[in-house]
Order: sequence, then structure tokens, then C-alpha cells
Amino acid sequence: MSLAEAYAAVLAAHPPRHLAIGGARWELLEAGAGATVLLLPGGFGVAATSFQYLADLSRDYRAIALTYPPHLERIVDLADGVTAVLDHCGVERAHVVGGSASGAVAQVLVRRHPARVSTLILAQTGPPQPQRAWLAEVCAARCQAMPAALTLALLRAAVLAFLPRPCADHAFWRAHFAAVVAAHRRTGLAARLRALADYDRGYHFRPADLDAWPGRVAIIEATHDGLLPAAERAALRGLYPRATVYPLAGGRHADSVTDPTRQLAAIRKALAQ
Repeated sequence: MSLAEAYAAVLAAHPPRHLAIGGARWELLEAGAGATVLLLPGGFGVAATSFQYLADLSRDYRAIALTYPPHLERIVDLADGVTAVLDHCGVERAHVVGGSASGAVAQVLVRRHPARVSTLILAQTGPPQPQRAWLAEVCAARCQAMPAALTLALLRAAVLAFLPRPCADHAFWRAHFAAVVAAHRRTGLAARLRALADYDRGYHFRPADLDAWPGRVAIIEATHDGLLPAAERAALRGLYPRATVYPLAGGRHADSVTDPTRQLAAIRKALAQ
């Protein structure tokens, strides 16, 4: 079965549903039964990008993947919204997977609502970087100021650079992200960037933050990440001295979508601890 066929099959079997929470519209995909694994979305904030994770984990867990509302610009609003989604789904505690950009939401979530998180799994993500906040702010402002066609063209170019291989799998993901970008309004894209700026500028974590929290932490690293410098990966490990670290030797940031087999194996190991 091709990726396109697998994608269509997952969405047909588990169609998106929507929740209106505090004036925000959340979308979720849900499959399986048992302990809940909450899949927070990557950079564009779309649940369907996690379809392979949903299909795999739903064999043994209740897997829920989220799409973020397009106008939320603060990490605290995203983290609090996630807990409201859990309330609507009748979930008291969840294993939370925060990959890439959603590592920000996951790390704030566990500090604001520690009783809702059983396991914190951080994949290809890092701690706040105050010196980087200005860049996300500038990108957000330009995203809104530029003509829509130019914004779309630049984002498609960025996706192509992220997924350059001339193979069927990369072609599927390029088409997927092109469709995601085309479906976003510029204000929604700017909101995602401002949320990242808010994270970098507004938060400072310490290793002692979770001393009273009884949950577990797992960190999944791609050793050839490309987007996340080694210093940031080391800083994340320093924040969570009790974490179990799963290094994916030779792995790249894009592997989390294009070749998720090893990352899924690491997630399952973390869940089984």
C-alpha cells in the first residue's frame, strides 16, 4: 500500500471531528482503545500529518492527534486548550508526545497541568531560546505583509528543501505539506510563528521544575537532526536529568515523517517503561 493509500484509509476509518472550546475550533483524529497517547502536531499544527503514528499506536492504545486552532498565538492558550480537549474526550491522564515545534506546548503543558500527563515524550525538540524569538516575530510579520501567492511560494520552497529526495515517499509528503500550506490563511501561519516566539521569549525552565511530578520523561534525538543544533539537544537533556534518552543514530529531523519506524519504536519503548 502506498503512503497516499494508507493516508486515505486512515482518514476514511477515523474521520476528523471538531470541538468548539472557548471560541476556538479544535480538530482531532482518534483511534484505538486503552491508555491515551496524545499526539501533538509538528510545525504546521495539523493532526493528519501524524496518520502513521495514529495507525500504529492505535493497535495498543487510544491514540488522539490534534490540529491546533489557527488563531492561538500564545503557548499557554494552546496548552490550556489541550487540557480542555482531554476533558471533552473524558481523558484524565495521557501519555503526551510533543515533536518538533509541539515540544514547546508539551513542556508548558506538563508544568501547568502536571496531573494530566503520565509520560512526557519529547522528540526532535529543544528548550526555549530567548535570542531566537525575534526571528519568529519577523517571519510572522512578513508572512502577513507579503502577498499570499509569494508566502505560498516561499513555504513550498522550504518544504522542498526539507524533503528533497526524488522518491515516491518524499513526493507524497511534499504534496501533503503543499496542501496544508494552501489551506492555511496567512494569519494562521503567522499565529504558529508567534506562538514559537512566545515560547522562546516568555519561558525559562529549570531541572527542578518537575521534581514533585511522578511521571516519566523520554527524549528522542535525531543525531543528524539538521534543524536542532547539538547544543540545544544537550540543553534539553540537562533540563530533564531523569529522562531516558533514545538517540536515533544518523537520523534527520525529516525522518519523523518520512521514515517514522525508529521513532515509533522509541515511543513504544518509552510507553512500555
